[in-house]
Amino acid sequence: MMMIRRLMLRASLISTRQLISTRTLHVISRSETNVKPASSTPLNLKKYHLLYHDLMLPNVYIPLIFFYSNPQELIDKATIPNLLKNSLSQALNKYYPFAGRLRSAGSYVDCNDEGVQFHEARIACTLSEVLKRAPAKEEDKGFGHLFPPRSIWHKVDESRLMLVQLNHFSCGGIALAVSLAHRIVDGSTSFSFLNYWSSLSRSPVDEERLAHLHPHFLYESLPQSSDENLLATQASYPEKHWITTEVLFHNSKIAELKANQEIQDKTEGVLADQNYTRNGLVTALLYRCAVAAAATSKSGVCPKSVLFQSVDVRGMLDPPLPKTTVGNLFVFNTIPTSTMSETMLNPMVTQMRKEKMKLKGIRNLDGKGTVHLAEKFAKMNHKLYVISSICNFPLYDVVDFGWGKPVKATLVDAPFANCFFMADTPCKDGIKATVNLEEEDMKNFRADSGLLAYASFLD
Repeated sequence: MMMIRRLMLRASLISTRQLISTRTLHVISRSETNVKPASSTPLNLKKYHLLYHDLMLPNVYIPLIFFYSNPQELIDKATIPNLLKNSLSQALNKYYPFAGRLRSAGSYVDCNDEGVQFHEARIACTLSEVLKRAPAKEEDKGFGHLFPPRSIWHKVDESRLMLVQLNHFSCGGIALAVSLAHRIVDGSTSFSFLNYWSSLSRSPVDEERLAHLHPHFLYESLPQSSDENLLATQASYPEKHWITTEVLFHNSKIAELKANQEIQDKTEGVLADQNYTRNGLVTALLYRCAVAAAATSKSGVCPKSVLFQSVDVRGMLDPPLPKTTVGNLFVFNTIPTSTMSETMLNPMVTQMRKEKMKLKGIRNLDGKGTVHLAEKFAKMNHKLYVISSICNFPLYDVVDFGWGKPVKATLVDAPFANCFFMADTPCKDGIKATVNLEEEDMKNFRADSGLLAYASFLD
């Protein structure tokens, strides 16, 4: 009897701990304010017509989050919310469309200075507890509770183009979550804006010295959607049915991968120097292993697949555009494959390089709309794999708001399965990839010996 009571007591304690663990990951308080531009937008800038290329993208939020250890030693913690709000207000003077609202089925922005929703939340757990999680959008096991409601790859709510949430953890650490409408920004525009905002936060009185960070809006360089009745893409993303995880490639392992590939090239009689890059090798390896995982799920039958590799074309257009140019100025290079031999690293890297060379000197983005390309390959029964990378971009340097660089910065989850997001690690000693695959494919992906030889999973 005594043994039974002890077992019951132990079970009760375990259950109680689980309940406490679940409860402490929830938001315990949340407040909301509205941040408007510090000055009114001029009348001649009240209507911002989107580029045709912008209209070809689904109207959803891109969710980014930045984690910082306890900043008390560097700054009075109580001043952080006001510092962020004041510098955001200043930043919206230049990035005035972000404080506006989408109108006419999403074809233009009414720059009415209605402002940006700024949420502040207190989270009943420590920063270290959260950092152990994969960057998934679920609240129970991901980062969902760290964002404003319905702002992770969700359809733009009430035409608001930007949402922010500042999170305070019980240990003193903080996380800044930013969701921006994909209809007006790509990855490059997002980070240009964050760079400008954080610079104003660090040096609010030196605005004139930040002129090189001011946004560049396209009014004549590329055609805009002056027709207000033009219908923007209304495509929506599916409910989540995939698993999100993170994979780490240390630089030493990437160097080993490169050396092994060069040996293989010589063995196979490849004479030309491929000049393999970290980004190219990891992209090719991720794609090959993902396709192999899908083949295993289909009893060894290699599926017809296509790699969608995003490429920023600002510097490739003729004439080239400034890095701070606002809009979706990227294209997807597409590389279809139908056999595993076509997914070998050498042919994949070679093809990626050829496709990128074709973009140099292009005059416009005609025929490169994302949705149209996806529909084209879907009709041919190709399985789509989207891989985006910001490797070599100084991500951790541009989001220092005055209390140091983040300990982690990441895109959260994905709009659909088979999406990969690559970025340098905080110490730049490797590449970290966020991977989103369906359950059976993920199981096979995690067991791939060719991947495990060079990478490790972080969960």
